[in-house]
Amino acid sequence: MSEWNSRRILKELVDADRRRAILADFWRFADAPTRQAAQNFLSKALKFRDVTIKSFTPDRKADLLASRMSVADAEPFLDTALMQYHLHRASDLMAAFLDHWQLPHTNGAIDEESVAAPDEQAVRAAVEALAGSFDRADVRLYLASAGLLMGEDWRRATWGVVDEMV
Repeated sequence: MSEWNSRRILKELVDADRRRAILADFWRFADAPTRQAAQNFLSKALKFRDVTIKSFTPDRKADLLASRMSVADAEPFLDTALMQYHLHRASDLMAAFLDHWQLPHTNGAIDEESVAAPDEQAVRAAVEALAGSFDRADVRLYLASAGLLMGEDWRRATWGVVDEMV
């Protein structure tokens, strides 16, 4: 089973347009303190004034964040970007998988603090059952992100399936 961190997910599982959409969603939907921390990170890394970066559009800031993707300090912002992207653009896909696993959710967002992960067989079964409903690349992105963001049990359940799908 491969390790899927946010940098690898954004590099290997999405094309440039999708990467930009994911990173722009960070700037649109992340909470203010997280956006400010990312702005500070970019200001220091790129030697820009903070006010200059603040004035850029979400797409322009997405491009700047993408340019720093290889830096480990960018990882928390990339993690948040993946989460925001899925919550705002892939809630139907998430809801379909959670329904298949009979996990409680509201519009694809898990309702409870700690929910048991499905096992790897259940993930494979859901991928097969939902194959005609969603683009395969979207499913890979979701499963890799769920493993990354939901913890070790989810990693064991999803990342092997992501490897098989790649």
